[in-house]
Amino acid sequence: MKRPLAFGGPVTTTPAILSLRRIISLATLLMAVLWLSACSAVKLSYNALPEVSYWWADAYGDFNGEQSLRLKQDLADLQAWHRTRELPRYRELLLNLERLTSTEPDAAQLCSLLPPARERLQALAEQSAPMIARLALSLSPAQLEHMDKKFAKNEAKLRSEWVELSPSELLDKRIEQYTDRAESLYGRLNAAQRQGLREALQASAFDPRIRLAEQQRRHQDMLGTLRRLRSSGAPQTQAQAEQAWLAYLARALNPPVPAHREQQEHSIEEGCQIYAQLQRQATPEQRDKAAKRLRGWASDVQALSQQR
Repeated sequence: MKRPLAFGGPVTTTPAILSLRRIISLATLLMAVLWLSACSAVKLSYNALPEVSYWWADAYGDFNGEQSLRLKQDLADLQAWHRTRELPRYRELLLNLERLTSTEPDAAQLCSLLPPARERLQALAEQSAPMIARLALSLSPAQLEHMDKKFAKNEAKLRSEWVELSPSELLDKRIEQYTDRAESLYGRLNAAQRQGLREALQASAFDPRIRLAEQQRRHQDMLGTLRRLRSSGAPQTQAQAEQAWLAYLARALNPPVPAHREQQEHSIEEGCQIYAQLQRQATPEQRDKAAKRLRGWASDVQALSQQR
């Protein structure tokens, strides 16, 4: 299954980078799956989200019966809100992007799509905060330990799949990712486009070690946040738990470590530059294909928003 245009490298950008990777906040998957599974199965993928999200979350939290029942209902309720309130706004984002396919936008124009996407993520974070807070307050020390072990496995996988690659292997992997994303929109890239993509990524300052370090920081930040909520001190209220979770998400979206934040910002800018170049190089046939696909995704989103 391929994904729509995303501005960035391995740390996926626009809606994709904005949806935090591998964290227990399954609410963000409502945004992530919509943008990451733009294919003929997008409707099926979206409609199955509550169930799929629950099983993904359970792999991290190892929930008990009461937690499972509440989370399944919360996820269904969240999707109902998202379907009605947010999907129409996603449709507008897709149509705004579709309008750019007939032009030759610069990187700044492409990056201008980021603030509206961030607004949608913020709305989703705020709507899902009560659900996440309730779950966080119910987690046991054993469940947090289970989550810690799951995070360690994720970090080991990232290390083996990215950090331990040779420079040439890393370049090839990034080229493959960008090519797959671009071809999901434009169709097959020609030789000149592939060469331009290679040259741009050869000059990239992306460092997978920083990516790993940021993932480790997020994991420990999340665990620290959850453990403080379950500490032996004064019990935390639902409101306090919601604020703690939103503060964590803010740190995840805007890393407090300067080097991590700089790489994130660079990846976004780099992605906008690369896709602006691809759009300038796109043939009339490719631009037409991109426009049709974006309109098709927008139509899927509209149909999903009207389902009950």
